[in-house]
Parts: sequence; structure tokens; C-alpha cells
Amino acid sequence: MVSSQEKILRNFYYLAIAVIVVYLVYLLRNVLAPFALAAITAYAFVPATRFLNRLGLSWKTASSIIFVGIIIFFLVLFFLIVPEVVSQLKSFTASAPEYTSRIVGKIIETAQTIDKHYPELNLSQSIQEFLNNLSQNLQNYLSGVLRNLFNFLSLFMTALFLALVVTPFALYYFMTDAGKIRKALVKLFPPSNRKEFVLILREIDHILGNFVLGRLILSLFVGVCATVGLMMLKIEFPLLIGVIAGITDIIPYLGPIVGTIIALVFASTKSIWSIIGVLALFGGINLVEGVVVTPRIMGKEMGLHPLTVLFALMIGGQLLGALGIIIAIPVAGIIKGIFLYYRKKQLKAFDETNPSLTL
Repeated sequence: MVSSQEKILRNFYYLAIAVIVVYLVYLLRNVLAPFALAAITAYAFVPATRFLNRLGLSWKTASSIIFVGIIIFFLVLFFLIVPEVVSQLKSFTASAPEYTSRIVGKIIETAQTIDKHYPELNLSQSIQEFLNNLSQNLQNYLSGVLRNLFNFLSLFMTALFLALVVTPFALYYFMTDAGKIRKALVKLFPPSNRKEFVLILREIDHILGNFVLGRLILSLFVGVCATVGLMMLKIEFPLLIGVIAGITDIIPYLGPIVGTIIALVFASTKSIWSIIGVLALFGGINLVEGVVVTPRIMGKEMGLHPLTVLFALMIGGQLLGALGIIIAIPVAGIIKGIFLYYRKKQLKAFDETNPSLTL
């Protein structure tokens, strides 16, 4: 029988190990980011690999087919989509003052129209003074934002180069050796605790499930629909807005909202019909995503609440930068899985010890 002192020492030992691991992860966060990206991508495509495996293909053959498909997709993304997005971003940066003056002109024009009917309001002069003060502060703010943006882009390109070199190799081995990795993780625990660990893994799988892959598919759906729709409406920078909407859709329902706000800014420089068209486009995307696409891909139980996803991404990015953003959602799923497992265990023990209270 283990004494209370031995339990305290063992718990202190585990806590010390956990602190050391967390500290090492923090120090090596930039190096670990490509491996984390590869591991999460491999985990996301396990259901697809398992499906091909059930059709008669070996696990290695099935994972190799999925791997080739992923590589082709990202090659197309980086060599066809990314250059156009960068080009539109440069054009947007160069033409931002022009669009700002056009929007300001529209606002003042509207205010002057109101003043004609209600001169006592003197709305146009008030708005003019407000916009003048805003523009003076906004120039300083934007210069700081652009400076940080370029620093971020240089850091992102460095990380991207490392990811392009390291991630594909790590991804292949994570996919082909998924079963071995899972068994190795189980063997890390004492034999008496392995069954419990497997049950916790099942709870985590139930929560995450297809969440990672499902959110990527939904983000792609939102991004493509937004881009095509904005091109048809002849709104400027359709690909840039579509990419932003797709990326932000990782947080459920946020993508169409962010895309709508950005697209409305450009639509407001055109006509009321452009504004109505943008509202109809993103309203339709949100409706189709929520009613048709999401239930088919994600199922009724998404596993993680949108606020949980947002909170996890913010905390992860603040603590570990790019690595934190990559691992935020899986870590949130793991924490929730462990919590739910022990809560169910406690409820089961309570029902067994108090059968009279069970309905």
C-alpha cells in the first residue's frame, strides 16, 4: 500500500516533469511548430486513411495516397493562390488612402443630404471635425500596424520555409506510423493505468473526432464561395477577402462575419446594390454552412464550442506564438476529454454507491 508521503512525492515528481516539459516547449516553440502542424494534419486525415484501409488497402498504401493528395493541394495553394493573395495585399496597401478618401466622401455626402432637410443638426460639420481628428490619430496607428505586419510577414515566411522543408517528411511518418505512435503512447503508462488511458483517448477522439478536418473543409468552403461571389459582384480584392473569411472561419461562424464587414467597406464605395449583394452573399454562405454543410461534415455534436475555440486560439497565440495557434484546438479538446472522462467516472461511482438516488 502506497503511503501518503509517497503519493505526495510522486505527484511532486510528475508536476516537476510537467513544468520542465512546458518550459522546453516554450523555448523550442519555433522549432516544434512544423512537427506540431504535421502531427495535427496527420490526425485530421486518420478517418480518411482508415476508410481506404477498410477498402482493402494496407495502412501504408492508404496513408501514402492521402499524403500525395495533401502535398498536391498545398503545392497548388502555395504556387497559385498565395502569390495572388500577396499581390492583392500589396495593391490594397497602396490604394488604401484612395479607398479611405472615397468612403469619407460618401459619409460626408450623406451627412450633407441630411443637413439639407434638417439644417439644425449641422451633421456634416460635426462628422468632418470627427474624421479630421480620427485621420490624424489613424495615420500614426496604421504606420505602427504596417510596421508590425511586415515584421510578422518576415517571421511567417521564415517559419513557412522551415515548415515546407520539415513538415512534409514529418507528416509522412506521422501518417504511416500512426498505429505505432498510438501504441508507444499507451506503453508510456504503467500496465495498471493503460486501460484508463485508452478510455481517455477514446473520449478525446469523440470530442475532436473530425473537428480539425471538418473545420478545414468548412473554411475552404467559405473561402471559395466568398471569393467566387465577390468576383461576380465585382468587389475589389475578392481573393484576399475570401482567404481572410476562410481562415477566420476556423472559429465557427466568424469567417462570414469578418468577410462581410471587409467586403461591405469596399461595396460602400460603389452603390447600394453592391452593399445588398454583399449582404445577400455572406448571408447565403452563413445559411448554407450552418444548415446544410456543417451538419453533413461535422455532425450534430461539434465537440468544441465556438467560444472555447476562440479562447484557446487567443491564449495559445499569446503564450507560444505560431506553435500555440497550431496546438490550441487539440489541447482544448484533450483538456475537455480528460475532464469529461473523470466527470463520467465520478458520476458512475456516485450512482453505484447511491443506487436509491438514481432515477
